[in-house]
Amino acid sequence: MKTAPLLQLYLFFATENDQALILRRSEKKLYNLISWDLATDTFTEGQWLRKSVRAENCALSHNGQYFIYGVDNADPNQRAGPQYTVISRAPWFTALALFPQKSAWRCGGWFLDNVHFQLFDPPDTSDIVGRAAGLHQVVAGDVTKDCRTGLRLTNGKPAPLTKALRERILGGIPAPRHDAYDRYETQGGRLYRTHGMDLELIRDFTEMTPRFEPAPYSIPRDDAENGQWHPLDQEVDR
Repeated sequence: MKTAPLLQLYLFFATENDQALILRRSEKKLYNLISWDLATDTFTEGQWLRKSVRAENCALSHNGQYFIYGVDNADPNQRAGPQYTVISRAPWFTALALFPQKSAWRCGGWFLDNVHFQLFDPPDTSDIVGRAAGLHQVVAGDVTKDCRTGLRLTNGKPAPLTKALRERILGGIPAPRHDAYDRYETQGGRLYRTHGMDLELIRDFTEMTPRFEPAPYSIPRDDAENGQWHPLDQEVDR
């Protein structure tokens, strides 16, 4: 007997506003993104992706504009390689930046603020897409006279981070947990608001039809075979 695919919702909350992002998994290699306005409980369906996403290694920027996620591509013939980390514009998967990496377990990263991010593991190469203007990777290196924290941009200059943020990074202190995680719960493909021990259904995402469409910021690809299109291919192949 054929069983229904496993449905799971992963929630990511912006810390500066009422925006959130839902990563929905309907089977092992089929995911989609949904933007969520917490103030009005309105939802906007974004993009679908047929890849293996490391949900535990994803993060939303503080203002909710950008999404960072890790992928186990399982297709070493693509230029991106077998695994990589991507930065996209929420709620889309299409890459603004893409970093091929050695291990799928270490793909992904997090945002330090709205414009600075770190990767869990140093990538094999630099960004191969180059469309994430205004976003800057921060790397940890040796402490020197001109950089007393060792936190640098990839151009070697000291990262312009606040004192509190530098101290938190160097001290290994995790970012505060967003209180929204205590106000919402997911069960399968359903999203609930918590009221003590009671659950109020907000939205049922159980039934959704895949729509493999380009992001609004995608570069047109005229050579797609048989009309098929993949949200990462066009940037990687150019």
